[in-house]
Amino acid sequence: MVKMILVISLFPIIFIRCQNNTVSNYNYKKDTPEWLKTKIDSMVSSSNKYYWGTRVFRYEWNDTLLFEFDIPASSCKSCELYYYDGTRIKFPDYSTGQDYLFNRKNKLLIWEWPEK
Repeated sequence: MVKMILVISLFPIIFIRCQNNTVSNYNYKKDTPEWLKTKIDSMVSSSNKYYWGTRVFRYEWNDTLLFEFDIPASSCKSCELYYYDGTRIKFPDYSTGQDYLFNRKNKLLIWEWPEK
């Protein structure tokens, strides 16, 4: 009974939290910057297996849109991270990287490796 009450009481919090981190109405052709489309096209056409299985997410962090490449072959989390204009991000210190990981929001999958 206690578990049921706990689950029922947490549901609104979980539901609201999930809604706040959801972004919809994204149009890949219209909303994706040209530099990113070019990078994605070159990853797919390359014989380099490093990018196989990659997914690209868009996040908001500190009122800025960022693109993060989730690369399964990489052991580094958030190593390929770019500002909207295509400038690659290198965090100046550990705490800034941690701030990004814990405070990014509105995760949106904008592209994933095509199934073959």
